[in-house]
Amino acid sequence: MALAGINRATGKRHIRVYDSAGTIAAGDTVQFNESGEVVVGAAGAEILGLALESATSTTTVTVDVAYPGDEFTFPIEAGTMATATLGTEIDLNSADGVDVGLSTNDDVMVTLWDKISTTTGNVTGTFRRLAVSAGVV
Repeated sequence: MALAGINRATGKRHIRVYDSAGTIAAGDTVQFNESGEVVVGAAGAEILGLALESATSTTTVTVDVAYPGDEFTFPIEAGTMATATLGTEIDLNSADGVDVGLSTNDDVMVTLWDKISTTTGNVTGTFRRLAVSAGVV
């Protein structure tokens, strides 16, 4: 089942359940907070993976944990995509999309573009900073 927002393109699903510390929507990127609970992911953060369901601060959240090499499809939310962007790093724009014109945090390495639209299509890529790589999973 495809969720709104970011979706897994390749790699094995690694499903885990964590305590949630806030409001999370299905399809959001998520990260750990200082207490080890899961919150909505932000640009520049070590991403844990994708929420597979909605959650609140009083529930748990099921997460598809991202590992190195796993590819995900990201909706273009800002910027203008060009062929020259393939192979470069771009930023998360929100918990469920990317800015193909910004590379301040270098959150995602772009590997594929669907060419539907330069401003509203999708790109495929890998997360550059992962919680599993940092040894917190």
